[in-house]
Amino acid sequence: MELSNTGYLVLGALRERPRSGYDIKQLADKAIRLFWAVSFGQLYPELKHLSDAGLIEAEAHPTGGRQRTVYRITPLGEEALTDWTSDLEEHPCEIRDEMLVRLFFSDAGDRASQVALARAIAERHHRMERTMQGLRHKGDGDQPMHEELRGFGEHFHRTAADWFDGLAKRLNEEGSE
Repeated sequence: MELSNTGYLVLGALRERPRSGYDIKQLADKAIRLFWAVSFGQLYPELKHLSDAGLIEAEAHPTGGRQRTVYRITPLGEEALTDWTSDLEEHPCEIRDEMLVRLFFSDAGDRASQVALARAIAERHHRMERTMQGLRHKGDGDQPMHEELRGFGEHFHRTAADWFDGLAKRLNEEGSE
């Protein structure tokens, strides 16, 4: 059975422990967003698809007056996840970043706007590095690879911030010549 990457994200989250759809979204937003974004609009249809395929099971867990469904991975889901994580086929690395598209076409504007945009991008990466550091040092009992990828996130954002700081400096110096 062919699953979407979001489907495999769900299986991975449920392999760690049973979770609600909301809990899976929280994990995605806090720990995985650096390299994979998930919306509720993607998540809930995927949960139904995985359940229909027998890869996960749903169980009602009402809390107070609210209906809450908790999902757990099945042995078939474990097998699908293991097969997927063992796949070494190369896939393209894609960065979707509106600010980079703006910067790419920023020759349409003036130098001061380019410098300001490069600085804004650098500051965003500095902020993300601090966020990743905060997540990394929480010690919340995550899996060891979670910690490794948070370290990657810190390094990635630090490197990007340094590069965009340098670009802003170069653009500023070129504009003053």
